[in-house]
Amino acid sequence: MRRRVSLVARVVFGAGGLAFLVVAFAQTWDRGSDVVVPPWWRLLAALVCITLAMSLAYRGWAALFPGVRSRPLAAGFFVAQLGKYVPGAVWQAVGQVGYAARGEVTVPRAATAFVVFSLTQAAAGAVVGATVAVAVPGLAWWVRVAALAAVLLVVLLDRRWMIWAIGVYRRRRPGAEPVEGLVPAQRAILVSCGWSIGVMLAMGATFVALIGGLEARVPVHAAVPAYALAWTAGFLAVPFPSGVGVREAVLIMVLGPTTGTAPLIAASVYFRLAQMVAEVLLIVATGGWRQRLAARVGGPPAVADDA
Repeated sequence: MRRRVSLVARVVFGAGGLAFLVVAFAQTWDRGSDVVVPPWWRLLAALVCITLAMSLAYRGWAALFPGVRSRPLAAGFFVAQLGKYVPGAVWQAVGQVGYAARGEVTVPRAATAFVVFSLTQAAAGAVVGATVAVAVPGLAWWVRVAALAAVLLVVLLDRRWMIWAIGVYRRRRPGAEPVEGLVPAQRAILVSCGWSIGVMLAMGATFVALIGGLEARVPVHAAVPAYALAWTAGFLAVPFPSGVGVREAVLIMVLGPTTGTAPLIAASVYFRLAQMVAEVLLIVATGGWRQRLAARVGGPPAVADDA
């Protein structure tokens, strides 16, 4: 019975997330209907870059689960991305934890890994984004200070702090699993952050490919950190689904004075469209994910597919 309920919940989540993705795609496409369309080869380059970025994001997630089968983990990770289009701002986290917590991974371990993964992403975005302080001329002093101060997020990657913080929370739950066994090793945390830095660079390359086709001249050394900073701001703005509005506002604040508002908004629109297409492609590329998930739910761990 439990297995059936779990399977139904996963199918409903996937179908619901896909439905909301279609709605978001239609709304985003409508926003882009009255703006300049980049050349097809730039759109293709953007799709390649954002697909690479999402693949690197998965590697960052997998780094927190050494020894766990990668194929089912990848399938669950990409399906869970659909949750960010569902209103409520929690469904991606619920999906990512739920799909990871099968067989070899407990729910507390998966939930802890999601918090750690979020911190590594925020820290990576802050590290790359901080370079706008020297890469973009004419910034207001407080923007430079804020960008540099964001690097302090790296301090949160210290495993000792994580153990202490989670321990304080879990003391309220008698009999809970020991905290030391939940938090990934320090090396795994740093490796995950390294993959996340790659994600920021690949997303910056996506933005460069698009903005370059919209009659705007933005140097690569300025566009990449500007997008990383905007992404981090949108990521931290939890109440806004997928950071909608927040990222555009930061991009306009950082690059608007020299680039203009229209190209930045248009590039952001096509960025979201490319990301949605990439997500669908990666879900399909995991190969038979529904059958795999159905076979794994409630079943014993199988021989590792690949590490």
